[in-house]
Formats: sequence, structure tokens, C-alpha cells
Amino acid sequence: MSDSRYSLILLLVTLPGIVLGQDVDATRLARGVTIYRDAWGVPHVDGETDEHAIFGFAYAQAEDVFWQIEESYIKALGRSAEIHGDKELEGDLLNRAFEIPAASRADFENSGPDVRSVAEAFVAGLNFYLDTHPEVKPRLIRRFEPWHVLAFTRALVLDFCFRYTRFRGAFQGVEHEAVRRRGSNAWAVAPARTRDGHALLLINPHQPWYGHGQFYEIHMRSGEGWNFTGATFPGSPIPSLGHNEHAAWSFTVNEPDIADVWIETFDDPENPLAYRHGDGHRMATEWKDTIRVKTRAGIEERRYTFRKTHHGPVVGTHPDGRPVTAMIAGLSTGFGGDQALALLRVRGLEDFKRAMGLLQFPLFNAVYADRHGDIFYLYNGAIPRRDPSFDWSRPVEGKDPRTDWKGMHSLAELPQVANPRAGYVQSCNSSPFLVTGGSDDPKRERFPAYMAEDAGVDKRRAKLSRMLLEKLEMATLDDLRALAFDTTLYWPLKALPELARELDALEKRSPELAARARPLFEHFSGWNCRVEPESTEATLCVAWYQELFGRGYPGERLRSKYRANPALKFQALVDASRKLELYHGTWKVPYGDVNRLQRHANVADFYSIPFSDDLPSLPCVGAPGPLGIVFTIYYTPSVIVPFVRTLRKRYAIVGSSYMAVVELGDRIRGESLLQHGQSGDPTSPHFFDQARLMSERRMKPQLFYWEDVKAKAVRSYRPGER
Repeated sequence: MSDSRYSLILLLVTLPGIVLGQDVDATRLARGVTIYRDAWGVPHVDGETDEHAIFGFAYAQAEDVFWQIEESYIKALGRSAEIHGDKELEGDLLNRAFEIPAASRADFENSGPDVRSVAEAFVAGLNFYLDTHPEVKPRLIRRFEPWHVLAFTRALVLDFCFRYTRFRGAFQGVEHEAVRRRGSNAWAVAPARTRDGHALLLINPHQPWYGHGQFYEIHMRSGEGWNFTGATFPGSPIPSLGHNEHAAWSFTVNEPDIADVWIETFDDPENPLAYRHGDGHRMATEWKDTIRVKTRAGIEERRYTFRKTHHGPVVGTHPDGRPVTAMIAGLSTGFGGDQALALLRVRGLEDFKRAMGLLQFPLFNAVYADRHGDIFYLYNGAIPRRDPSFDWSRPVEGKDPRTDWKGMHSLAELPQVANPRAGYVQSCNSSPFLVTGGSDDPKRERFPAYMAEDAGVDKRRAKLSRMLLEKLEMATLDDLRALAFDTTLYWPLKALPELARELDALEKRSPELAARARPLFEHFSGWNCRVEPESTEATLCVAWYQELFGRGYPGERLRSKYRANPALKFQALVDASRKLELYHGTWKVPYGDVNRLQRHANVADFYSIPFSDDLPSLPCVGAPGPLGIVFTIYYTPSVIVPFVRTLRKRYAIVGSSYMAVVELGDRIRGESLLQHGQSGDPTSPHFFDQARLMSERRMKPQLFYWEDVKAKAVRSYRPGER
């Protein structure tokens, strides 16, 4: 499009009476951005400055997933009940108790120039999209404000981290089991284990495929010096994981002790806000807030009273009747903009450490690799210093000053390992003291007992990862991609030989049960313990596992009745086969016939996803993570409720979402995959196009260097062009 014609369009969208509220600065920013879309719809945003690039990033996001951006921001503002009714009320109450909107508005006014610039450019891009697309009708937010970005990042922290309080209090919220299955795999392979002497990185977060927390893929370049491709959550102003021209990194969920609860003592009848602290009292703060709730009769305004001490807001009541307060470290910084910007400019390991040393990301393991051949693992977290004489896994007495936090642990004090002799690092939501299983791993006894709540956790995914990586020699990018989709199941690989001996012994004690179980168990004979589309063994194995261990997460502990009576494990096998027969007519059903990929648009509630066996879907061979598999995917259960709902197939809802493999040579090579597709619009060709890649265990090449982007772009345009 010619500059003169484009200028005319920009003039029209800013004329009074045509579009109201669009500021002139957004028009200036739009002129400095070009968006290239590749054959998969991935946006490659080229901005003259950082500000331009972030503006263009917001605009491209809005083009693809505006509904989800608004949904996440509605949640961040504590207004979900206004859209979804009482089922979201407790989440809004928790949001308001931690003062996410009020604190974000106030703190934005005092934020530094970099954070202000990021937030202002990002919301300018969102608002410019709305102004140039009058057909898009927001449900609630008709104008985004810069402080909303701070609220969004803090709400993400609250969403991820409130569970770290370990307290079930007044504001429980509605959390679907699928959300609790958030996890990830991340590996870095040293040059010594690769064919061409280049470090390799696997990026494999396991996040919800619907609603809050799903991923969005982006490639951004700024004329001020950064070029980054990767992914982040819709609504985020800066991508969070991926690679630039020098280094690559990923994050996985960990369990640092970043939150605590205190039992408060209000014991002065003359001063109801006075609470005991040491030999005296402090004064709590109390305030009221109004939450609007959608009802059948319309919007209802409800008034609530909140209270906080210096330990945080009151979130519930202890069994003895006293109020309980909670604090989450790092909540006030969210996923900090200063750190996110610093990461974009990383050129080597020391840069990465300095950026992570800002400790503005309250949690997440970090796995890193670069062109220099360095690999690195960090157990990252905003972890408070505490008096180790207290049991911090339980509520502590707020009246005892010794329970107050005493600053934060520095990055140097966190578990980490660089360039281990094993030649790899892996992070699969397990112990920071079992990164490689070698002598270079951090030593547990050198760290406070409270620091890592997952210190003793060694998930099967981590065990399998170490097993696969130990065997890796002369590896290439193709090898890493193949391993990203590896479907070896660790549980049957290790458990079936022992179970075979148990079944032999069972024939003497309970021959009838053994006779029923024997033909089922013998179906595993000769099976390689891998999931394939045609595998009936995998279908039976997963069904049996879920009888034994449950469907929950982390789901690696045998249910109590099977621990008490091991013979019942074979009754569970019989029960699993009967359920398969009920749903599918036979227990010998191919895995790919049962486990499917299907997508639906604009769904906020997992319970409301309208999956249907009558609609098109694709086979998928990912399996639930607790069995110990790299290609991790969780599915809905089969269900038959007469006259209500029948869903015989199982549909993917959580797991391997954004996936990428990166080779860090002189010229960076990468491949990636977004589980469904780039667009949230069901009429877009990019709504479900990458699902076929997922089904076939393939990735698409990344276009990273700009000569390749321009040569292979399907279209290019500036924000606002129609």
C-alpha cells in the first residue's frame, strides 16, 4: 500500500465522529511498524524502536486472539463475575483482597520510564486495533489503560502462586483439574553431545490449551537492537521464552517457597483493627470494595469488607477462629518488565544471570543455552529469608516477630548448575538436586530446608528425560525434535516386569482373579512401551494406570487401597478393560481412535468446552505426564450420562502447547509448533492448521533472519491497514 493511501486511512480513523479516543501517538507508532505474516499465520513484527515493536506486538495479538486478551484482562481487573456470574466471584474476591487493580494503578504512576513505555505502547496497540476494527465488540473493556498491564502480570502471579500458600481459605476460586496440570519439560544439550558442536535447547511448556495461561507465538525485531522469537501468554507485552541471535531459554514450573500464611491475633476490644505483634500492637487496614456480579435479573452490586496486616490480606479463618493472612513474594512486581526487557538483549550466560538476578519472576526453573556452548539450569524464585526454626509448611504465629520475612535470597544463593560434566541439564517439574543425577548437581544440604518444596520430587518425566539424554550422542536438531515427541512410557517400562512376577504369585492366592487378569496382562507381551496411533496396548495401559494412580496431578502415588492390598492392582486392570468396553465396545481400541485433537473458540470455562464426537478431530499420541512421557498431553475423560451427554472419545485440553527446538550455531536454526494454530478465529485458516503437525509429530521451520521472513512472508502490512 502506498504511503499516501495509508496516511489517508490513519487520518480517517482519528477524525472526530469516525473513531473516538484514538490518540495521535498511536498513529505515529503505527507508521513505524510492519507486520509480516508467514504461511502459518505467525506474525513477524518489525518496529523502528522498542516502543514501535511492542505496539505492533499488541496489534498482532489483538488480530489473532482479542477475545482471550480481554478475558485475561477482565480477570486481572477482578471483574470476571461481571461477565460470568457467581462461579467467578471467589476469584474476583481474591483479586480484590490482594488489591491487584488498586495497587497496579498506583504503582504505574511511580514506575520507571522503561516500564511506562512498554505499558503505554502495548495498550496503544490494543486500542488502535479496536479503533480500526469497529466490528469487534468488547464484552467489557472498551478502552485499555497502561496500568492494566501491571494488573495483568500481577494477576498471573496470583493465579500461578496462591496455591503456594498451602491454605484453603475464604477465597477458593474455581480451579479446574486441568489448570493444576500445568508443568513443562526443558532440556539443554552441551556441544560435546552434538554432531556439529552446537548447543541444543528444547522448549516444551505444558499449559492449558483453553482460557487463561495458553500460549501465543511471536517474532519481534526492534531497530534498537533486539530480534527475538518465542512465545508468551496472550495479553503479555513482552515474549517470555524463546531465543534471540545469541541465546535461548525456557522456563518450567517449580515449587519454591515463595508464599506463607500467618495466624493473626486481634485481641483489643477497644481497637478492633489492632493486632498483636511482639510486645505491642499494630493497626490493620480495612477497606470496602464493590464487585459487580452478573445474575439472571441483571448486574448486581455487592459490597465487601477486606482487611490486611503487614503480612498481607486476610484470606480465611484458622480452625481456632483467628484470621489468617497471606503474602506472596514478588506479587508487587508481577513478571517484571525490567527483567523481561533485559532478557531480550542477552548475549551470553553472564548477561542471562544478571537479568535473572533481578528476581522479578517469582518462580520458574530456567534452562538456558547459547552460541558460546554454555548451558545452564537455575532454580529461580523470589524466595524470602526466614527463621529456619519454624515449620513454614504450616501457618505461623503472626504475633511472633521472628516469623516476619527477612529480605530475599539472592540469585547466587539459589540452586543452579552451569556446564555440568553430564553434558546436559533437564528440568521437568522435579527436584533442583536431580538435574542430571551427576556429581555437579546442586547439593541439597547446602540450601535452607524451606527453599525448595519439590526438593524430594523426582517425577517419571524427569527420570525418563535423564535416561534419554544419557544415551544422546552426536545429536542433531532432527534428533532433538524426535525426542520432543518421544512417546516412551516410563511406568510400564519399569513396572511391567515386577507386575508379571506379582501376577504369577497371584495365581496361587487368587486363581480366579489371576485368570481374569492374565489375558489382559499378556496383551502387553512384546510391547515396546511406546504410544502409537494404532497401539491398543497403550490404551489399556493408560486406562489401567489411571485406575491405580487416579486421574489427578501429579498422580504418581499408588492409591491407598492398592497399597494396602496389592492383589487389587489386577482387579484394577480388569476394571479398566470393562470401562473401555463400555465406552468403545472393546478393550482393544487403538490409542489414536480414542485420544483426539479438537478445537473450540472463545471458551473461558473448561467445563463448558463443547467437545463432540460428531465433530471433526485428529488423532493424538501424547499421554498424561505421570506415566513418564516426554510428549505430555492430558485429555477429558470419556463420559456417558444418559439424556445429558455422551463423550466416548477423549479430547486434549492441557499439555505440550508451544513447542520449539533450537540449534545455537553461528546461524541459529529453530523449529516450533503451537498446538492448534495461531488464530483464535474459527473462520481463519490458522485456527487449526498446526493441529495436523501436532497429530503427525512434526514442527514448522522458524523464520528468524529477516531476509528469510521477507522472502517467505505471505503478506505484509502496517497496523490499521484493511
